[in-house]
Amino acid sequence: MMEGSAREEIVERSYVVVTTVEEALARARELHGDFQYIAGGTDLEVYRRQELIAEHHVIDLAGIKELRDVSVAGGELSIGALITLDELVSHAVVKDKIPLLVTAARSVATPVIRKSATVGGNLLVKNRCTFYNQSESWRSSIGSCLRDDGDICQVVGTDAGCYSRNVSDMAAAFIALGASVVIRDLDGEKRHDLTALYSGDGIRNHNLLENDGIILRVEVPIKRVTSWYRKLRLRESLDFTSCTVAAAVDEERHARVCINGVSMAPVLIEGDLDELSKEELHRRARRKCQTVDNDLLPLKYRREMTYAYLDEWWDSIHADT
Repeated sequence: MMEGSAREEIVERSYVVVTTVEEALARARELHGDFQYIAGGTDLEVYRRQELIAEHHVIDLAGIKELRDVSVAGGELSIGALITLDELVSHAVVKDKIPLLVTAARSVATPVIRKSATVGGNLLVKNRCTFYNQSESWRSSIGSCLRDDGDICQVVGTDAGCYSRNVSDMAAAFIALGASVVIRDLDGEKRHDLTALYSGDGIRNHNLLENDGIILRVEVPIKRVTSWYRKLRLRESLDFTSCTVAAAVDEERHARVCINGVSMAPVLIEGDLDELSKEELHRRARRKCQTVDNDLLPLKYRREMTYAYLDEWWDSIHADT
């Protein structure tokens, strides 16, 4: 190297394999936030190839056996965060107790990917945007954005915020079912309503994980519900959702409808069926969904399909009444 020329900084990197939650948290503490947890890797590895990951260290959670259990207790189905989507699809207890989760898991990607992708990983899938989720050279050619190192959102042309979309298919189903998430961090173990996990911030997508948190399991009430699920995407076997609608109505006729893929976080609409109407569903969706033109499918079409799915669900619920 010629004298006076710039020298490349050598950055230490590591890949750490752990077998317990305690070990994972201990290693996380040592790395002071400069790390990513990994399980199936189906989302994280894409981000790495696109040079969208700044952290230098990886903590592999795949060997933690305690996060691979499915059990029933206290009227709830408990699903370990490292259960793969393929295991969820074929699990007899899940199919019998809460078939909506099977439908949602089967809608994700391909059978091969579902053998690696985990429940926890799908809940934490990073937000997507057609301007941001590209190669480094592509991003550089159009100018950067708020989520990278730019000063405006390339979609709306202002610095008002990032509108990247949450695209978790499992989140829509779990939220419709009223699920909770159990997280362990450096301060201990806590249970939260799953909706609290999602920040609504297109850059910092998730809450509750700031203190090196790890999702341990998802807990879903077991009760009789009428469920419904639809997912819109350009190609069934490949693309992330452009709009997912999951719904569940219990025996007291209380409805929970979750819309995802169209806003920065999952959108929940709930209420008694007697108080809802198609017009009210449209009004709440229009107010809560911050849909912008950052997907492969056109903005107008995605909005129209959101309303079409809501109407289809409504008609299916009232078909026999």
